[in-house]
Amino acid sequence: MDQEKTIAICIVCTNSYFILGLRFVKKFNHYYKGKFKIKFYLFSDLDPTMYLPNVNVNYIEDKHDHWHEGTNSKFKNIIKIENEDCDFIYYFDADTNIDKDFDESWFLGELVGGEHYGNRSWLSDGKGFDRNEIGKSYVPLNSKLKYTYYYGAFFGGTKERVIDFCKTLRGYQIEDKKINYEPPVNDESYINSYFHFNPPDKTVLTEDFKFLISDKGGIGETRNTKLDINAFLLQMLENKDKTYDIQHGLLKLID
Repeated sequence: MDQEKTIAICIVCTNSYFILGLRFVKKFNHYYKGKFKIKFYLFSDLDPTMYLPNVNVNYIEDKHDHWHEGTNSKFKNIIKIENEDCDFIYYFDADTNIDKDFDESWFLGELVGGEHYGNRSWLSDGKGFDRNEIGKSYVPLNSKLKYTYYYGAFFGGTKERVIDFCKTLRGYQIEDKKINYEPPVNDESYINSYFHFNPPDKTVLTEDFKFLISDKGGIGETRNTKLDINAFLLQMLENKDKTYDIQHGLLKLID
């Protein structure tokens, strides 16, 4: 039965992204109207459990000294839950935001990618793809396949397909590290190379994407790993039983 299915939601949220990860979990639970069991997996340098009472959240410790490390860690981190009890795995960037009711129907599938909002405009001529032949994320200019540019901020599908996807891309990262090569758009370059040659079974079009991408709430330069978030942590702990947003650098409670 569908109601017995479990979706694992993975979020990498180290340093300042921790508070954005908390916001995402709070708002996901608030607006989710689906019928599946939801389990959150937060890969972070801080334990989220005290901030998220009565939420099925699993804490897996991870630390990053640079934002590149964080964005590149998603594949190796998701592989860590390979033996967890779930049917689907979905990754969302921590700075994803939600502002209306939804269910799982818009993102459910075998292997799913999200069309980048620039795919039909400034990325429509194939810009964004890695054109360096030395890297594992290389996509040739003369490819006969359709060019579709995907978010690095979202992907998912059945557990088996997603784990295989992540293992493949983690392998690419390891091979490129051996020659000290970093793709132009980090993990997103690997995702787009994979999907170019192995298109996902479902592509969520820009107009059908229900969440807000890269909404950092005005908290400051989130790529600064030393950004002070202590004031937010105190407010979030004080309001741990409530749902909140972060707008213009301020915590705002949601009724």
